[in-house]
Amino acid sequence: MKTRILVKEGAYKLAKAGVMDAKIDAEELFCFAADCDKVFLFLRKEEEVAKDVEEKFLELIERRAQRIPLQHIIGEQEFMGFKFKVTPDVLIPRQDTETLVTEAAQTIRQEFEKSMEQLKKASLFRKFKGLDGYEVLDLCCGSGAIAISLSKMLETVSVSASDISLPALKLAAENAVLNRVGVEFYQGDMFKAITEGRQVTAEGPRAKAKGTKVKQFDMIVSNPPYIKSNVIPMLQEEVKDHEPMEALDGGLDGLDYYRTIVKEAYQWLKPGGWLLMEIGHDQGEDLRKMIKDSCHYTPATVIKDLPGKDRVVKCRAL
Repeated sequence: MKTRILVKEGAYKLAKAGVMDAKIDAEELFCFAADCDKVFLFLRKEEEVAKDVEEKFLELIERRAQRIPLQHIIGEQEFMGFKFKVTPDVLIPRQDTETLVTEAAQTIRQEFEKSMEQLKKASLFRKFKGLDGYEVLDLCCGSGAIAISLSKMLETVSVSASDISLPALKLAAENAVLNRVGVEFYQGDMFKAITEGRQVTAEGPRAKAKGTKVKQFDMIVSNPPYIKSNVIPMLQEEVKDHEPMEALDGGLDGLDYYRTIVKEAYQWLKPGGWLLMEIGHDQGEDLRKMIKDSCHYTPATVIKDLPGKDRVVKCRAL
């Protein structure tokens, strides 16, 4: 069968199964089966497909028609231009979250520019000492996409990340190795991971921390679970049936994790340290009020994503 006809047949099966972007997914699966890129697919579309490639492609199409996410089938997802391994143990990195990473990276660069200007006016001793290191904590890190992307984009920044899921952290550590960055991963419940949890590497967990004191960061970023519990059954099958529920469910109003973060983050931030969190498109005002009522932060700014929806809330510790 010709490549063009085979891919068209695959796209038809996916569309019939209710898969969004059926044509794109069929092309991606063919490239994965044939170990080629989209250019090859275009140039060779009238050529006959090898029997083994055809069989593999149709098998992949059947799996995708069962609404298994494309990323779980091919085992990876691109995020901020970098490749990440993904499994059912982690939330698949999404383009929405790139807004958070872009805003965080821009904020850090601006901080460095200010520090450089201040250093020019400083004493000789201060100039000799140089700039202080910039430390970032990524809460609920999942696959490590946020932490690793920031580490790749800002090589002088020290990044730590935490999550309660050991399988997720092990995958995140593997992604750090894959992307050649040194991120420290800690297992535990929210902020307790840093003081009471255990460090996790690609080889597995290490010994638990022994009463480590509270560490203060220059920035905390987080993409916590924020979907309302009663909304989850209405999500796409790819999401509700194949992605980890603990990475989706934010409680009755979707704000459970934000309450913990807002209540405790200021203790983990240096004075003037930044707090940036991804939010659902309808949660901006709730977070703005929550942050104001805490009295520990500056008034929050809500940043929109490319489609113009509220996506990130940003403030500083007082």
